[in-house]
Amino acid sequence: MPESRSSKEMILIRHGQSTANASGVWQGKLDFPLSDLGREQARTAGEALADTRLDAFYSSPLSRAFETAEIVARESGFDGDIIPVDGLIERGGGAFEGNTWPERERTMPDLIAKFRSVPEEEGWAVIGAETDEEILARFAPAISKILASHPPGSRIVVVAHGGVMRAFLRDLFGEDILTGDERAENASITRVEWPEGAPPRLTKLAVTSHLPDTTDAARPSRPNAPTSE
Repeated sequence: MPESRSSKEMILIRHGQSTANASGVWQGKLDFPLSDLGREQARTAGEALADTRLDAFYSSPLSRAFETAEIVARESGFDGDIIPVDGLIERGGGAFEGNTWPERERTMPDLIAKFRSVPEEEGWAVIGAETDEEILARFAPAISKILASHPPGSRIVVVAHGGVMRAFLRDLFGEDILTGDERAENASITRVEWPEGAPPRLTKLAVTSHLPDTTDAARPSRPNAPTSE
């Protein structure tokens, strides 16, 4: 149960590793399937929730997220419907969508230099990607609508993406959350409590203790570089 019957709890899960994550491609709104590792990650995330009562499942409709939701639901014992929500899809990546960092360095060095020279939010605009403000204009109302659809005491699972989840959590809890190029790992579990009449509480952030001991191949090793979101 959430901490009190007047609270709602949302369990935010980033999708498992996709084939694009595995090769370092920033996928954005492009649709890539889960890798074999991603399916294993989703399975272990579901097992981690097997003793938890879950009342509803929502997911981005992109296949890497929706398949993650299907696997998590199955392994956790949830037998209801998974509801796709368009507002949960990943950040559009503009010029960086569909390519790797080495490819960008080779083909667009001037754009990379400009991207690195400005604050993050300006950088998204420089490359033609969705800014955090634009993400929040669709993601936050989607979350609000999901929460409003369930009574106090509910526990709701939402499967989404690293970029949009980061923008949302930083908007709620401040810029100390997932700073720099940090993202929630694939198939990590984040928990947020919404007490009635009080601000939300971040109770767990990007927990990975349930996952196989692997490294996210998508994580960049240089400053001010977007991950393969």
